[in-house]
Amino acid sequence: MDNNDQSGDHMRPLSADSVVVSLPTELVVRYRAVNREFIGAPIAIVDTPAHLDALTASVREHGILVPLRLGFNSGFGFLDGNHRIAVALRLGLPEVPVELVKEAADLRKDHGRPMRPEDLTALVAAFEEVTEIADRPTER
Repeated sequence: MDNNDQSGDHMRPLSADSVVVSLPTELVVRYRAVNREFIGAPIAIVDTPAHLDALTASVREHGILVPLRLGFNSGFGFLDGNHRIAVALRLGLPEVPVELVKEAADLRKDHGRPMRPEDLTALVAAFEEVTEIADRPTER
């Protein structure tokens, strides 16, 4: 079994404004605040090179266990998980588990990146697919 399989477990609603889905790494990476391969976190917080190496080993063995968080509205995307997306790129993962969170239309965080129209379409479709599946009656 592929340790980075992001099926089943990563498609679920968390709340009315939040779902967990699997998304293409190339889409998610566009909304990172910084590239942790080149810009480390403050050393008082974490030794970035050592942390990335350890995280790479863990993800290689177990997959990404904690989904990245991608808040979004029609204007911006806000990624939390810069270390995990750096590791996904290192390992060449085609998809990553992401908690998609619908944010207020007027929210604009300092680390937000402008939302591409095609990405907004993909995020809304992924969000709606999971909520539609969750709303289906279960058969017994």
